Amino acid sequence: MSALVLSSIPSNINSYERLLMWCTQCLQSASNGEEVTVNQNQPNQPIANAQIARTADGVDRCICVVYLPVDMDELNSATEKTWMAAMDISLATPHANLLTN
Repeated sequence: MSALVLSSIPSNINSYERLLMWCTQCLQSASNGEEVTVNQNQPNQPIANAQIARTADGVDRCICVVYLPVDMDELNSATEKTWMAAMDISLATPHANLLTN
């Protein structure tokens, strides 16, 4: 995993929504096009993807999709938080433009 440096989170990220979009974009950048088979006999999907689309209600939205591998032993731990089960998808660092305001 590329270690998260909290000070590298841009200071204008001030909501959970912005944080989610930024995290997804960072994972998309760091995964460098890695794909995962989601459904047999269907095209593979990016392991992380943030895309903009207009939904049927006419609102432009960011669709954040991440197929994050998890450690089931950690996930079932009686003492750990569920997010501690997240496993690395890449050793790369996100593109530098994501690490600044």
